[in-house]
Amino acid sequence: MAASSQTKTNFIRMKKILFLFCFALLFINNAAMAQLAQADSTFVYINGEGTFIKLGKGEGTVINLLTTVQPGVQFGRLDSLSKKTNNSRMSLNLVRLSLMATNARNKVSVGLVTDFTGTSPILEGWIGYDISKRAKLILGQKQSHTNNRLAMADERYAQTMGQTIAGKSNDGTLYGGLMQNFVGATREGGLFLETNFNINKMRIYPSVSLTTGEGQNFFSSQPTSSGFKYGGRLDIMPLGDFIKNNAFIAHDIYREPKPKLAIGVAASLNQKASSPIGSESALISGIYNASGKADLADYRKIVVDFAFKNRGFALIGEYIKNTVSGKDLFTNAGATNKLTAEVASTFYNLGSAVNIQSSYVFKTGWAIDGRYAIVKPEFDIAGSKVSDQKWATFGINKYIKNNALRVGINTNYIESTSPTVSTKKWINNFAVQILL
Repeated sequence: MAASSQTKTNFIRMKKILFLFCFALLFINNAAMAQLAQADSTFVYINGEGTFIKLGKGEGTVINLLTTVQPGVQFGRLDSLSKKTNNSRMSLNLVRLSLMATNARNKVSVGLVTDFTGTSPILEGWIGYDISKRAKLILGQKQSHTNNRLAMADERYAQTMGQTIAGKSNDGTLYGGLMQNFVGATREGGLFLETNFNINKMRIYPSVSLTTGEGQNFFSSQPTSSGFKYGGRLDIMPLGDFIKNNAFIAHDIYREPKPKLAIGVAASLNQKASSPIGSESALISGIYNASGKADLADYRKIVVDFAFKNRGFALIGEYIKNTVSGKDLFTNAGATNKLTAEVASTFYNLGSAVNIQSSYVFKTGWAIDGRYAIVKPEFDIAGSKVSDQKWATFGINKYIKNNALRVGINTNYIESTSPTVSTKKWINNFAVQILL
């Protein structure tokens, strides 16, 4: 019965997603059908970027199909309580198919990303409308701009190759300590407004969003106890724009011919967050208001980051701090035990983290990289969701055929210290990534 119920739930979810996607395609269909009869439609494959189908003359419909497959092997060791435990596993880290379609004439774009290794078959599904040349409105589930810079990049561009679960930072080695402790899911569902403009040579990207505050659950039913998440981000590029999406990925795979710098700041308020990082739903209980009814706290996040790139060299820095707020909240229905900030750290991930990483991509396609992150809990107490951590990573990658093929190996050292236990972990990944 449970399996049947889950199958029915997934079927309903898929129907909702496909309805959204088909609704978007209706806007593109009329122009596309008219252009199909014209002789200059093109079908082109570009290494590392997938297949591009252009329908008709001029600024018509463009469809981009990209398949990602990344098999990998992982070896690890955990030292805890004077006991050493070794483990190893083989897996498909990424198996994804993405479809992006745009029609400049109708000012409409759609995106769909499937995930065959995660817990949900659909990772992204959205429809966008160009309000003007400098502003775009998007409805659906996509990568959030209220997280740190590297959380805004597709996983296939991550500096470290490793296992992922539906775009979430559960595994840790792919994303690092900052994201594992304070980001969780990299996608969110809701309404997004993205804009951009120039001031002389300076490029500026402001954006705002209104999302469910439940992470990657846009196509599922939402808990009635939760509120919305309000967020915004401002990116300033004083030396001009980067090549493609190069401002939001780790390696300088495009080898910027001139120095480029991006400085970003983001903030968000997740009202009545029902999970420790505000990226899932219905995981927190035991908080009440003055009337004795179940309640939740507001989860706040602030991010400051930068990216510098030039001729293969890249330096990325990120800082994040998460706190909670809420009036007259208690840990018992009798409303006698106050929910202080210290006690809240046993319900929510509270604290801060700094991540610094650098890399160099040679003209031959070889890349070397390193990463170091420090995670600090807001309160170093027993039961805190966050512990004192240090993360260090070193990796070597080889990009082949314009990034269509990538081979990489990395080693990770993770040290975690809490009032009750200390652990040391070594994780080593070897992976091959193919983009078609």
